[in-house]
Amino acid sequence: MKLFKYTFTALCFSLVSCGNSFLEVEPIGQLGKEQLFSNVNGMRDALMGSYNLTSRFFQSQYGIYGDLRGDDVQRSTTSAQNYMLTDYNYNFDEEDGTGGTMAIWSSGYEALNNINNVINSAEGIRPTLNGNSDDFNNYLGQSHIIRGLLFLSLANVYAQHYTYTADASHPGIPIPIVTPLPSQSLPRASMKDTYAQIIKDMETGIQYLDNLRPATRIYASSDAAKALLSRIYLYMGRYDEAIQYASEVLSKASYPLVKNEEYKDMFIAEGQLSDYNSIKSEVIWQLNLNNRTANYMSTFYSDRSLFLAYPSKAFLNFFDAADVRKSMFELQPSSGNSISLKNAKNVTIPDINWPVNFKVIRSSELYLNRAEAYYHTRQYSLAAEDVKMLRARALNKSIADVVVQYNSPEELLDQIKMERRKELAFEGQRIYDIMRYKESLNRGTNCGSANCDVTYPNDLFILPIPKAELDANPSIKPNPTVNK
Repeated sequence: MKLFKYTFTALCFSLVSCGNSFLEVEPIGQLGKEQLFSNVNGMRDALMGSYNLTSRFFQSQYGIYGDLRGDDVQRSTTSAQNYMLTDYNYNFDEEDGTGGTMAIWSSGYEALNNINNVINSAEGIRPTLNGNSDDFNNYLGQSHIIRGLLFLSLANVYAQHYTYTADASHPGIPIPIVTPLPSQSLPRASMKDTYAQIIKDMETGIQYLDNLRPATRIYASSDAAKALLSRIYLYMGRYDEAIQYASEVLSKASYPLVKNEEYKDMFIAEGQLSDYNSIKSEVIWQLNLNNRTANYMSTFYSDRSLFLAYPSKAFLNFFDAADVRKSMFELQPSSGNSISLKNAKNVTIPDINWPVNFKVIRSSELYLNRAEAYYHTRQYSLAAEDVKMLRARALNKSIADVVVQYNSPEELLDQIKMERRKELAFEGQRIYDIMRYKESLNRGTNCGSANCDVTYPNDLFILPIPKAELDANPSIKPNPTVNK
């Protein structure tokens, strides 16, 4: 099997698989593994390495992919760089070295391999705790939430959405919970079983963390897991559970929406790199990195001197002039296009201090998740109230002064979808919404892509399994995606 390389970033050494599958790793040297996981401090150090790999996964090809594949982004056609160009064009190469096909698969399973080693070390460490289990529970709970998030992300890219088939029996992804040995061959689980494992990891994380004082917002927490469960159940079409988990987190009043005038700072304030208590209240979980690289979202969408993709003019026209979210797209006179400030920096900040932080989930999404779930459970007035919350903040109005008008339930749903599109733009979710809505992709005639329109349903909505994986792992079922 090939599914991933193995790297222990926290300890600055790597054990790179000599096998043929990214799922497969060479066994860790016995002495090294015993030393690393001899106590809870080693477990902590390994977890920090896993955070680093997970942060890099979300800041690079995976983070770019969700919006680039959608209808709000236009890719530069004048740049000599072809980075992620095949993804934008819906052309595929199973051995693609400049796009998402190989990179998302390998980096995602590399991060999973690391977090599995943390989780699977737990029983060996438990006897050393001497009754002091809080740190142990904290690290183990965070590890399960990270694993569930990684499984969800990989399923987003390499599998059709959950409701693609009525019983979710279509192929999901391999879901290793123990790193396979070289002799093992791990097939893809069904999407139903993939999501069952995702939910199990989230619930296990909640179990370990729920009675502990939450850490800072750069770490997984029970609230983050509950918030993510609201997204997961929304994707599954289980709307009562989506409402339940969104409401549970929102009712705590620990994550109030930031004020209109603080909206931009939520994304680009320099202080959040080191002062984690300065992270804005709306953020439930974000992943921090200190330095950007050329392959990160920050360069791709937000570099003022070199940017490869930008919001389309059609998308920018959706915003009212007074909407604070429109101010997140800064016009660049040299090109006539805009950059996204969600991944950018204030112009006075040196590059080395550029905030690189991926917002895993914010409370604004919970209002949107709940509004959509309220709609599907025919609680239309409650859905409209949640829309008002975001619209009032965006327009700097009181909630009482905002009116959500609709002549039919369908018109209300259209407004919920548009509010989601505007609020979560350039946060890596757009294409997954299009897919689960069972809508066709329509980028307009000026999109500059080889594929401006992709009709639903379509094999092209998911990436091919990398050829290296297919060659090495006879149990892996390929996707029907082909290079056009």
